[in-house]
Formats: sequence, C-alpha cells, structure tokens
Amino acid sequence: REAETLAALNHPNIAQIYGLERSAAMPAIVMELVEGPTLADRIRTGPLSLDEALPIARQIADALDAAHGRGIVHRDLKPANVKVTDDGIVKVLDFGLAKAVEPPGEPTSEMANSPTLTAHPTQMGVVLGTAAYMAPEQATGKLVDRRADIWAFGCVLYEMLTGRRAFGGEDVSNTLVGVLGSSVDWTSLPAGTPPAIRTLLRRCLEKDRKRRLADAADARLEIDDALAAPADEPDASPAGQVTASRTSKWLAAAAGLVAGGLLAGLAVWRVPAPAAPLTRFLAAPASGGSIFIASTSPDVAISRDAAHMVVSFSPGGGELAVRARDSLEVTPLAGLRQAFGPFISPDGTWVGFHDYGDGFLKKVSILGGPTVTICEVGASGMRGASWAEDDTIVFGTIASSGLWQVPAGGGEPVEISRADPGTNHVWPEILPGEDAVLFTIASESGFDIALLDLERREHTILIPGGSYPRYAASGHIVYGVSGALRAVGFDLQRRRVTTSSIPVLDNVVTKSSGAADFALARDGSLVYIRGAAADAKRTLVWVDRDGQEEPIEAPPRPYSYPRISPDGSRVALDVRDLENDIWIWDLARERLARLTFDPGTDRTPVWTPTGDRIAFSSERNGGKANLFWQAADGTGTADRLTESVNQQIPMSFNHDGTELIFVENRATWDLMAVSLKDGNRVARPLVQTPFLDWGGEVSPNGRWIAYQSSESGRFDVYVRPFPDVDQGRWQVS
Repeated sequence: REAETLAALNHPNIAQIYGLERSAAMPAIVMELVEGPTLADRIRTGPLSLDEALPIARQIADALDAAHGRGIVHRDLKPANVKVTDDGIVKVLDFGLAKAVEPPGEPTSEMANSPTLTAHPTQMGVVLGTAAYMAPEQATGKLVDRRADIWAFGCVLYEMLTGRRAFGGEDVSNTLVGVLGSSVDWTSLPAGTPPAIRTLLRRCLEKDRKRRLADAADARLEIDDALAAPADEPDASPAGQVTASRTSKWLAAAAGLVAGGLLAGLAVWRVPAPAAPLTRFLAAPASGGSIFIASTSPDVAISRDAAHMVVSFSPGGGELAVRARDSLEVTPLAGLRQAFGPFISPDGTWVGFHDYGDGFLKKVSILGGPTVTICEVGASGMRGASWAEDDTIVFGTIASSGLWQVPAGGGEPVEISRADPGTNHVWPEILPGEDAVLFTIASESGFDIALLDLERREHTILIPGGSYPRYAASGHIVYGVSGALRAVGFDLQRRRVTTSSIPVLDNVVTKSSGAADFALARDGSLVYIRGAAADAKRTLVWVDRDGQEEPIEAPPRPYSYPRISPDGSRVALDVRDLENDIWIWDLARERLARLTFDPGTDRTPVWTPTGDRIAFSSERNGGKANLFWQAADGTGTADRLTESVNQQIPMSFNHDGTELIFVENRATWDLMAVSLKDGNRVARPLVQTPFLDWGGEVSPNGRWIAYQSSESGRFDVYVRPFPDVDQGRWQVS
C-alpha cells in the first residue's frame, strides 16, 4: 500500500519508486539511482553560503510540497537523505519511513492515527527517525503530520547555514532533551542572513506545532521573497545590516541560476550535458509475460499528456498492456491476441492497433473492453499510424506505397500521398496544426524522413538517412537510426530543419522496417526500450558445453537463425540487411555465399535431413510469408510448398524428411506439418491451442516431437508422441 502511494510521487526533486518486485519470499522496492554526495557530506566541509544554501532549500521545500499534496509525510528528512547532483539538482531520498495520511479535510484513518512507524511496527510507542531532526511531537510518539517535516526542514536549513545542528547532544537522550526543551542558538546564523530567512527558521522551529509554519509551499515563498529582497533592506540580526555589495552579489547569483537554467535548456541538444532524470521500470503485468519486441512494428506508445503508456507483451507478442504513470499496476487489455503497433488517441481514451490476425486497423478503450474495427489495411500489415485531433487517423501499409487517411470511427480509407516507384511511405507523425505529416520514405537503398503538405498533397525530404520521425515540443524532430536516437532542430512554422543532426540516446531498439521503439509525449517525456538495432551486425561463434566460445571468421552482418547442415560443414543463415535473403557460410572454405536472390523477404532456413535442400519462409509472391524450398547448392529455382493467407515459419523436418514441421499464425501461433511425399503438399495441424505453440523438433527415431508453449504464462517445453500427437502430452521443463 505504501509503495503504491509513494510511486504516485512524480517530481524532479524526489527520488522515485519505479516498481515493487518479489523474488521468492523477498519483496523489493525498485528505486531511482541518484549519483552524487549527500547534503551531509557537503556540510562536513563547513557551512554553505547563502548562494548555495537557498536554492537547495527551495528545491527541498518543492519536494515536500509535492509529497504533502499527495498526503505523504517524509518523517525522516535530514541532510543524509538529500543529495545534490553536480548540476545543482536536489533529490530528496528515502521516503521508506513515510506513511500515507489523508489529505486535509479527509476523515482521519486508523493508519494516520497509528504511532510513529518503527523498525518493528508491532511494537507500540517506539519512535523511528533521526533524533536531531525529530519534531517534538514525533519524539514523544504523538500524532505526526506534515508539520513534522516543516520542523525537519528548518533543522536542515539551519545546519546548512551554520555548519552545526540546531539540536545536538552527546547521545540520543541528550539530543531529545534539546529538541523538547532547549532553544535554538540564533546567534550562530551568518551575519548576512536575510530577515525573511530568519523569520522562516523561527516559524519552522516552533515547538508548539499549532504555531509552526503549516505548509512547505509557504516556506518556498519565503525563500523566493528573500531572493527578491531589495539590496538595502535591513537585517534584523544582532550583527547589523547586510551590505549592499553582499546582497547584490547574492541577487546576481540568483539571476545567474535563472539564466543558467535557460541556457541549459537550449544547450542540451548542442553540447554534452547531464541527462534529464531517467525512469526505468518493468512494464510486464503481474499475470506474467514480458515486453515483446516485434520484428517490424513499434512496441511502445505514450499518451500526449504522458499519463499512460502502452506496451506489447506476452511470450510471443500480440497482446497489449497499459500502465498509468502514477501506478505500479500494469493492466492487460483483455481479448487481444494479434495486436501490434499500438498508438493512442489525442485525448488518451483509445488505443489503436493493427490486428495481424485479420488485417484490420482497430481500436479499444484504454480501460479495456470490446474492440472496434476501423478499416482494412491488408494482410501484409500496417506500417505506423498517427491519430489527429479531428478524429482521423493517418497510416501506412506494406501492400500500398502511399499514406492513407480514415475516420477513427470507421470508413473507407483515402490515399493522401503518392510514392515514387520502388518506395513506400511509412511511420507517419501528424504535426501540431495538423496541416502536415512527417513520415519515412523506405526503399531498397534505405530510409529518408520527409514532410507531406496535406493541402497540396506534396512531399519534400527533410532528413536523409533517418526513419520513424517524432516531433518534440522543444522544436526538434527525434528519429531512429541504427540502434540510436538522433535529433535536429525544426522550425514548425517554416517547416524546415534548422540545425545539424546530434545524438540523443544510444542503445534503443530500431528495426529493419525503419520502426524504432520510442514515443514522445507533448511535455517532452520520452519512453523507449533499450536494446540493439534489429539489423545490428553480428558475428558467429561456436560454443561448447562449458560455454567456451570459438570465433567463426564470417564477416559481421545482421545474421539470424543460424542452422548447421546435417554433415556439419555449412551454416545456413538469414541475413537481415537490405537483401533479406538466405546465405550459406562454408566452414572449411570460410566463404559466405548467397542462396536466394528474390526481392521479397526470405527468412528462417531449415536443412532437409539429407542436406541437399533448404526450406525457408518467403513473401516473394506477395501477401503473407509462406513456405518454399530450394537446392542447397543454389541450382534451380525455389519451389513453393504451401499456400495460405496466414504467415508461416519453418521449424524442422521429421527424421526421414517426409514432413516439414512449421508454425502458422492463425488466431495464435499453431504447430503444423506439411507432407512432402510424392509431391503431395497436404498440411495438417499438430498442436492447436489458445496459447502460443512454437518450435517443433522431431526426435532422431521419429517417435516424438518436442515444442514450446506459453500455456503456463511463460515458454515451457512439452513432448508428444509423433506422428499421432493426440496420444498424450508431457511437460519436460
């Protein structure tokens, strides 16, 4: 309960909680990592100057105000629980001792009235916290509210300015005596302490909490007043008045902080600078599964107000889940099995997606419920969509070369862009004002980012060599390229690029289709999935049973699905660069030779038991990928083995090569077999369940088949008799 409440705190001066995880019987809270020294470390070197202390105090007050607004009291605020980063950002740490209390005006609960939390919560009357910063009511085990944090704030500010604690003692008992009965030594404050700060400290350190400052926002205002005080305002301290030179210097420093903040905002795209606070969290639902990285479509979306995130998940993809920014819960959108490429409506109430099962563009409430069909986009798949304020959707497809527009409530799509021969318009992003669309031009030679004028229906190239553009409210276009994000300045009114490209983030999933796994909200929040480019170059190695690797001298390429020939002399691979074809590496000759040359996508090679042919999946005849095979020496042409409106991927041959085991994407992935006897291409189902069934490997004696299934919520290995698979089933992992 406490972790969920604290996770709702989303403030730049509070170290966030990102997740509540459990390993065996051990619960764990996942928290933000904050680099840098604590305020206690800094104070050990001596008192802080006003120039340094007041901006820190103001940020602490901001953090407390945000927490108190959520009904959360810190209860252990002290210099050791405050960090100051190198760029002056304050982070208040360790709300672990805090507990939820009702906001003002709400009925007081049993939880709010319970004694101060202890290391052993069942032991009543034991105080918890650090004695030197405890409010009197906290030290005596009485009701604690936000005014206890105000007291601690006063103690921290006093210690920053003087280098000594407001209430010290040789041990805990003496310290508590000082808290309950002693007065603060106000003469220890620096002579130049402004009157507003002296008044603030006195109001924070009132022992009677009824007379104490009641709100952290008021403390922030007092600090603002001190920063804005005229240079000749007298100082009420016994030491006399602040000199004009001292106050002028202080105000100049404050002005410098403001100017510095503006410059940092402008320079963040230009020069290396400390990164903005980074949030990392798990996005998988409690019911199981994990984020799924699709081969072509994006896997993450964020609402314009950054309140909700949608991710693709499950062992084999096709399901979507929603996580609210202020919640630890990840909620699956029930009933989705073939949903890919999520995007969110401008008002954040709908999630759009491509239903890969039937080839339609659909939408579903972000709260869940029945799906609504919008239009058909074709069995070959959608390539991005963007939802406009006027409730229309612009999308791209594989089958047609241009961009299309359709009412979000359903209707007939209208083509809005015309592509040159050999190119395809994909991954659209409607710009603010909704009179132009950013998109990607995909071709055999790569990707370019272009802008479509919706009135004139004309497009111009903006950024050569990039893909998946997204507009940032800061006046930039952020885009993906080869496992990284880059950005250029962009003038929205003149519709032109204004700066050269600069790096933003490395290690972001990008795909051979041009998609990138990131999304931008209107407030600048950027959500992304870490990982390499889907077309990243890889090398090949042998690995023995002890995990020792031996390099293979094949040139680095984006290899996938390596399969060793039956005699061990060759390796078949699909190479996912521009050709997207099957290649063979000869281990003895150390030579890489291309097997297929069709302009369509050829993938996932499988050797016949005799090693004379290779089966693979191909889109060469249009539509979904079906099964083909070709002589392994490259002679002849590829023969088609199956015809289906569904995508098919080969897995293995049976022991004598008379059947090819494959998976077919119907309502979900099912395990199938096609007979190859005497040219008879008859397919039969092997395993059909509501779950994702994958793999399929026949034992050497031909009597059993092993495969994977997501039935348990994760992939497990099962074995069935073969070829009569209905005679039993055993789970072996």
